[in-house]
Amino acid sequence: MPDDINGFIALVAFITVLTIFGTIGRLCILRRRPRTLAVNISDAAFVLFTVLMVATAGIAYDVVLQELRIRRDFGDQAIPHMLFTEGYLKEFFAITLFCTTQVWLLKAAFLGYYWSLRETLTDRIKFLLYAVSAYCLVTYIGVLSFQFAYCHPISTNWSTGSDRCLATLTVPGMILQQWTNITSDIMVLIVPLFTISTLNLGRKDLYALSVVFCIGALSIAASVVRFTQVYYVVMHADNSIEAIRRTLVWAVIEKLFAFTAFCLPCLRVFYRKRHSGSGCLPAEKKTLFSTSSHSNSCRSGGGSGRSC
Repeated sequence: MPDDINGFIALVAFITVLTIFGTIGRLCILRRRPRTLAVNISDAAFVLFTVLMVATAGIAYDVVLQELRIRRDFGDQAIPHMLFTEGYLKEFFAITLFCTTQVWLLKAAFLGYYWSLRETLTDRIKFLLYAVSAYCLVTYIGVLSFQFAYCHPISTNWSTGSDRCLATLTVPGMILQQWTNITSDIMVLIVPLFTISTLNLGRKDLYALSVVFCIGALSIAASVVRFTQVYYVVMHADNSIEAIRRTLVWAVIEKLFAFTAFCLPCLRVFYRKRHSGSGCLPAEKKTLFSTSSHSNSCRSGGGSGRSC
C-alpha cells in the first residue's frame, strides 16, 4: 500500500513539474508569433490548464497526507471511517471539477490553434472545425452542469451521512462524462487528419506528425482505460480510496499524453530558430508546424526569432 501511495505522489509530482516547465518553455519559444484572438484563447486555455494542474496536485497531496496520517496513527481499518470526512469529500468534489475542466481546456487549446489557421483551411474543414468546437463547448457545459445539479442539494456531495451523493460515481455521471470526453477527443484529433490530407508533406514531416498523433491516440486510450476503472468503481459500489485513486492515476496519464501532444510541435519552431537562417516554413507546411495565424506570409528577419 505505501508503494502505491508513493507511486501516486511521484506521478502527480512528475506531471506537475513537466506541465509548469512545458508551459513556460512553449510560451517562450512562441513569444514572437503574431497575436490573434484565436492564439490568445489557445494560450489562455493552456495557461489555465497549468494553473488547475498545480491546484489539483496540491489538493491531491493534502488528501494523501491525511491518508498517511490516519494509517500511521490508527491503521488501515480506520481509513473508511476517518478519511471520508466533510473536508475530504469537498476536496474530492473540487478535484472532479478541476479534472473535468482541465481535459476540456486542453481541447480548447488545440481548437484555438486550429482556429488561428482557419484562413488556410478548405470550407469543408472549416465546417468540421466549427462543428467540433460547438460540440466541445456544449459537452463541457453539459458535464459541468450535471456535476453541480445531479445531487440535490449540492451539499450531499460532501455529506458524511446516508444521503451522500457523488455525481461522478453514478451510472449517468460515468456515462455522460466519459463518453463525451472520449468522443470529443476523437473529434479534436480528426480535424488535423483532414487537414493533412490536403498538404504535400515530406517524409520527415509525416514522421513527426505520426509521432504527435500517436501520442494523441495514447491520450484517448488512457481515457478508455479510465472509463473501465470508473465503470468498476460504479458497478461494484467500490468507493475505497484505492479504487478512486486508480481512476485519478489514469486521469493524470491521459492529461500527460494530451499535454505532450500539444507541446511537441513547438519544438520544430525552436529547432528552426536555432538552425535556420530564414525562419520561414514552406507555405504548405506552416499550417501544421508553425503557430503563425498568417500562413501565407513570413515576418522579416533572420534567425533572431522573428520567424513565421
